[in-house]
Amino acid sequence: MSGNKTEPKCKNSMTAAPLENLVRRSEVLRLIRKFFEERGFIEVQTPVLSADTIVDRFVEPVAVHNETLPLTHRNDRQYFLQTSPEFAMKRLLASGMTAIYQITPVFRSGDRGRFHNTEFTMLEWYRVGDDYQTGVHFLAELVKFITANISFSEKNINTDFSFATYRNVFECHTGINPHTATAAQLKQTAERFQVPFPDSFDDNTHKDEWLDLLFSELVQKHLRNFIVFDFPASQSQLATTRLIKEDGEEYYVSERFELFLNGLEIANGYNELLDAEELRRRFRSIAEQRQADGKKPLPLESRLIKAMEAGLPPCSGTALGIERLLMYLLKADSIDEVMAFTIDKA
Repeated sequence: MSGNKTEPKCKNSMTAAPLENLVRRSEVLRLIRKFFEERGFIEVQTPVLSADTIVDRFVEPVAVHNETLPLTHRNDRQYFLQTSPEFAMKRLLASGMTAIYQITPVFRSGDRGRFHNTEFTMLEWYRVGDDYQTGVHFLAELVKFITANISFSEKNINTDFSFATYRNVFECHTGINPHTATAAQLKQTAERFQVPFPDSFDDNTHKDEWLDLLFSELVQKHLRNFIVFDFPASQSQLATTRLIKEDGEEYYVSERFELFLNGLEIANGYNELLDAEELRRRFRSIAEQRQADGKKPLPLESRLIKAMEAGLPPCSGTALGIERLLMYLLKADSIDEVMAFTIDKA
């Protein structure tokens, strides 16, 4: 054999992401685990397939037919690939665990685009005793730790976060208070800024739909390094709410926060709701909205509700999209650049 050995070339076109990005992805995951281990968190694994699922108006889970399950486990319940490990992780907290994190695949039906894939990777964590503000600053600390320690960065990534309420950023770019504005006023704002909206949108359209439209079109692109908190109470999901009194006005806000980097939502956190009956009420309300939208019903009872009735301790939790964080760190234009195989290559 000749000494002029030619190294085989990898067919990089077989993967969605360049191979060097997959190596960098591995490094980020190692840093995440180091961060949490140094702070006393335990890594957990919970089921990806469950009879429970989060009831959300806009997030559709991937359903799995009973025929795919072992004969001994078939019943009249539908099973779902999880959109988040939240339910199972909170059951662990109710069982006595105090600081846990998980890196897991999650699934959302129909999601595919520049920032979306049906299957993606979520980092989620909870710590008993953390309050709303602790959760906000812990999230900022995590991102700063990763950006300070990765080997592939030019060290010019800005992590000097701005902290602002939803009202502050919304008013700044629309001139209207999102908490007290009516649907009719939000429609007028869309018209004033020439924001296109569906023909079906009118003065009777649910206020959250107008808020989501205006936030995505007029506000979000300006959020370069922001953690936004105090979302509208109607967008609470599984978060607590509190009353705000300012400027002669009163309104409730959700103790929810989101991290935005370069205008892209990266993470979403809550001061966690502890009231099982309130969770039932919210799920019933969302179920009515889903029915009006013509979507399939989802189970309103869950093992989480039973665990909350037994006692869920006060805690804060956050979910972070691994691929979106990697897009920011690698300055990628598409989720395809940070995943081994997207749904079309899976």
